[in-house]
Amino acid sequence: MILYPIVIVIHILSAIAWLSFLSIDYILRKSIRETENISAKRELISIWLKTSNLLGIIGMAGILVTGIIMVSMSDYYSFFQFSMNHWLATKQVFMVVLIITTFVFLIPGAKKLSAELTLVLNDNNNENNINSKVDKIGKILSVINVLVLINLLLAVTHKYI
Repeated sequence: MILYPIVIVIHILSAIAWLSFLSIDYILRKSIRETENISAKRELISIWLKTSNLLGIIGMAGILVTGIIMVSMSDYYSFFQFSMNHWLATKQVFMVVLIITTFVFLIPGAKKLSAELTLVLNDNNNENNINSKVDKIGKILSVINVLVLINLLLAVTHKYI
């Protein structure tokens, strides 16, 4: 069964990609807050949105697809079975929450912010509006990052629980 180890490697690489955004998010958000130059701020926000999009797609899609494949290939694991593998069922519930949070809150908010970035940031009202949207998306990303981190901790420590 050579496919299973390959799927596990892809699963782990997807998790690494998704988790790598945690530090990138912190650094970029700090830079966005500290930047006074309007055009530099707009560029940093654009990079932040693109990075979160790319790493989010790689991480979520990779984890979701490989997770489904691993559970389908295994006789021991199943979907949402709390009585036998509570750690896995918890991870699966968190994944559903992550998907809903991403599609209901993050993507629409990021699209609105991205559309506003195309406008010129030349007055304080518009800049304050952009800053509040960055803060809102930042809070959503923080929730996502925490859930991803908890999922990783559940995967790593499940043998000890």
